[in-house]
Amino acid sequence: MLIAAVSGRALARAAVEAGYVPLVADFFADADTQKLAHACRKMPVDLARGFQWRSLGPALAALAQGAPAPVLGVVYGAGFEDRTHLLSRIEARWPLLGNDAETVETIKAPERFFALLDDLAIPHPVTVTARPRNATGWVAKRRGGAGGSHVVPARFQTRATNVYYQALVEGRAVSALFIANGRTARVLGFSEQWTAPAPGKPWRYGGAVRPASLSDGAAEEMSRIVISAARASRITGLASADFMLGQNHPYLIEINPRPGATLDIFAGAAKPLLTLHVDAVRDGKLPWKMPVFEGAAAMGYVHAPKTLVVPRSMIWPAWAADLPAPGERIDKQRPICTVLARAGSRGRAKRLIQERKASILAKIQKSEGERGEQKEQRRTCKPRHEETEYQHAGRAAGARPHR
Repeated sequence: MLIAAVSGRALARAAVEAGYVPLVADFFADADTQKLAHACRKMPVDLARGFQWRSLGPALAALAQGAPAPVLGVVYGAGFEDRTHLLSRIEARWPLLGNDAETVETIKAPERFFALLDDLAIPHPVTVTARPRNATGWVAKRRGGAGGSHVVPARFQTRATNVYYQALVEGRAVSALFIANGRTARVLGFSEQWTAPAPGKPWRYGGAVRPASLSDGAAEEMSRIVISAARASRITGLASADFMLGQNHPYLIEINPRPGATLDIFAGAAKPLLTLHVDAVRDGKLPWKMPVFEGAAAMGYVHAPKTLVVPRSMIWPAWAADLPAPGERIDKQRPICTVLARAGSRGRAKRLIQERKASILAKIQKSEGERGEQKEQRRTCKPRHEETEYQHAGRAAGARPHR
């Protein structure tokens, strides 16, 4: 199974769980992605420009050529929302195990998607493509953006042309993971999301926990909305719908028509999620028995409080994922890794995430401190090597791509 995503580790893990051999093209080639995948190709690191066919096409072709068996098709994750033409290029060469370019375009074009919701009488925030005259109470979103970092108060967005505007809705962020076959859909579970604000990025995605705390009425209404929207837009496979739940009334914010960020916390059911995905895409089959997810689970991103270099002596705990290579430089406010937790309750699972994030940062800080002490000792004992040591450290820090 070919996998293309900004970060392919979660999809690679899901593929292994479902019995597939993953072949991954992404921007990081993290250490655990390489262990999970039969082969992994790292794209040229230019996240601002995103995927380009001149690098993605040859990477997928090389992975397919070196595959130990015929390729089933391509599963894609984040990174194609604003470049759906690449999905058409992929589909021309391999089976596309997901929604086609036209479907993604419909869902990610605000003027089309929210008009569709109006036709279906689905509640959503007021959404416009022109900047409101009074920007107070509005947010600006980049078309095809993901992860929340692209969302800013509308008053700060005055010149960009690739944005749209939504009236700010207060409430809790809840996501519905669902499976669809182009005709109908079934909600597999709900998770609650939280933000990790940073300067200039007040709605940056921080993590999620399942199950979400919902009333029966809210869960039923969101399920009804998902089924209606999925049927009208002919979604197939795994997807997620993001809501703001204000005073028990759900407002649909967006749909991501692909496997998303909550794959990890919905892992472990008797029938793997990627098996459900392939069955729905290829055969139009939906599960007659809904998967059961035991206990609670959470995931969260660890962001770098400053520019740092991953210690070469770093020993990662079993609950960490998306592991950068030793010596990789992580820019300030970029994700270092993902931490995962399972517990008997969502409250405990979320607390474990916070504890584990602090633990990762403490490990790195301690290692940096020890490395600084060692350098100071070398300066004291062997001052003639000071310049050589500095140059070596600089090459080590710059040898890996930035996140």
